[in-house]
Amino acid sequence: MAVGRWPSLLHGQRRTANCEPDMIRRMFIAYEVLLYLVFLLVLPFFLITGLLRGKYLSNFPQRIGFYRTPAAAHDLWIHAVSVGETLASRPVVDELLRRRPKTSIVLTTTTITGQTQALRLFPDATITYFPFDFTSSVTRFLDHHRPRVFAAMETEIWPNVTRLSRARGLRLILANGRLSDRSFPRYRALRPIVRRILRSYDRVLVRDEGDRKRFVEIGAPAAAVEVTGNVKFDYAPNEQPLEIGSALDSLISGRRVLILGSTREGEEETIIPELGRFISEKNAFVIIAPRKPERFDVVAGLLRPIPFVRRTQLGGGQAILPVRTDNFVCPPSVLLLDSVGELSRIYPYAMVAFVGGSLVPTGGHNPIEPAAAGVPVCFGPHMTNFREIAATFLENGAAVEVRSPAELIAFARRMFDDKAARAAYGERARKTVEQNRGAAARTAERILELLA
Repeated sequence: MAVGRWPSLLHGQRRTANCEPDMIRRMFIAYEVLLYLVFLLVLPFFLITGLLRGKYLSNFPQRIGFYRTPAAAHDLWIHAVSVGETLASRPVVDELLRRRPKTSIVLTTTTITGQTQALRLFPDATITYFPFDFTSSVTRFLDHHRPRVFAAMETEIWPNVTRLSRARGLRLILANGRLSDRSFPRYRALRPIVRRILRSYDRVLVRDEGDRKRFVEIGAPAAAVEVTGNVKFDYAPNEQPLEIGSALDSLISGRRVLILGSTREGEEETIIPELGRFISEKNAFVIIAPRKPERFDVVAGLLRPIPFVRRTQLGGGQAILPVRTDNFVCPPSVLLLDSVGELSRIYPYAMVAFVGGSLVPTGGHNPIEPAAAGVPVCFGPHMTNFREIAATFLENGAAVEVRSPAELIAFARRMFDDKAARAAYGERARKTVEQNRGAAARTAERILELLA
């Protein structure tokens, strides 16, 4: 265990003593002390959660830098925090491998869902967990995987990862960078520290001009910051057959489909009560996909007044039998998608889609997946994590902002009833995605320059 290994910590600091002023060395030591203290405080939570729910403990060895796989050198280390960043990295990796087929990649994630997605999307890459930002953990990671270039997807700025990678001679790039309205003031308050970290990056690639100005304001060298667009517009649909395709066709049985994607706590509780009347009036079929796996059982409880089936009940794709509710036997009207990584392939079934995390202040989720399938899209007002994407869709008349579950259902009714409006929204959504592609190729080009 890394905790308490001060000789390793100090050795890591001496390694760069000749190239860092005393003030910077003291800053990194203070940061690591604080990191250890925070780790000790939260360790009981991780242990209890791990024992009760099976989370955290399985990936703990990798997080502190111990691996069962043989050590091997890699050209590129990509870090993608969770599902969204992992999906965003796919078109970049595809373009890299198209131009440089033998590029060896180690890809890290922080979350279990991100890891699941990465294992599915990148079968030829080395997939592991991002190390805790302790000097000892990062050092073991670098010793084991030996990358030449580090590419962080979005705004993942870790002091020890940056410092130790640069000391090893790695070239560093921050790709698809963004600073949300919520995170920007925090980074600006820490500008003296953040500035020194960002100066280690060879390239800071950002989504739009607003992000460029923000990165420069928190200390990134202006010459290193470049607007390359948002790689999420380069989303490549997964064309593999859906395992539950035949069962889903049987469940839908010709009904029109509303998808509630990536919903969060506070949304399911207010949207689900609106569904019963909508389903009965419009003969609708609803698919709801909670963003967090820990919400699956909670949402199942909320759905009990409505006949529903869970994705995990479909097994290998066999259609589910009718369900009994309130002494009546009837076909399910709702599918609870209690799985990871399938939502993007299910969006094409929708006649209209709501993108969650946006009726509550959690920052929203990515509307590009349903839009790329030509599905009319709506989302709430809280899209701070996707502000430029949301603004682009709204400016193009390619999506609608709804401010309540009632407005969401009203938009779904309109799309169900008005074929011309539905076709127009779907086409504008699809064209908006197509017209904003290209960031993945520009990002891959900058990474290849560092690999040269």
